[in-house]
Amino acid sequence: MFNFFKKKKKKRNEISIFHEFELKPQDFREEIPNKDDLAEINDVYYYYNSAFKKNTYWKLTKPKFTQVNEFRENLDTDHEDYQLNIPKKSSLKKFKTSVKANIEEEEENGDSIVTWWDEDENGKLFQVNLSDEGESVKFKMKAWLRKEAINAVKLEISTMKKRAYEYEKEELLQMIEKEENKIIKKQGWKWVRRLALASLGIGFIPGL
Repeated sequence: MFNFFKKKKKKRNEISIFHEFELKPQDFREEIPNKDDLAEINDVYYYYNSAFKKNTYWKLTKPKFTQVNEFRENLDTDHEDYQLNIPKKSSLKKFKTSVKANIEEEEENGDSIVTWWDEDENGKLFQVNLSDEGESVKFKMKAWLRKEAINAVKLEISTMKKRAYEYEKEELLQMIEKEENKIIKKQGWKWVRRLALASLGIGFIPGL
């Protein structure tokens, strides 16, 4: 007698499915790059600015030094750390960092996109120097609303005794966006804003 086993279709975990729909900063990367593809930051120097009471960072762009941050990004003239006077070369010291850069090619215009990575105590890479977008209050409020909508969709699917992997990605996104609009319409944006801010431990902010 022969036993025939039907190969089971691989089903994605619900957590990983809905994780894709959570809001993340544009420069956030889900995929961790290969360590061998990372470039060292070895051409940055630092100078202690006694007026700022902190280090300022510089890279050599012949024939002079240009001010950057510790990740080698150029500083705008309106940045709080911008220093008008360029320090003497003799006062600069070589900056050593464990952070490395991953250079990506942007398909549309050919410009390079750079993300920065460091290693934890176990040697695992993690992303650093994410843009201010992810730290902005407005972004956090939208991210909170998205999570609330995702939780509502999870409950709806569970009530119908179904699983997330039974839906197409476009269907799930439509359900989530519909739930976001439902929450705003039912409670009002002011209420949503207050709840989001309260969950983040932030008080009332005028203009938001």
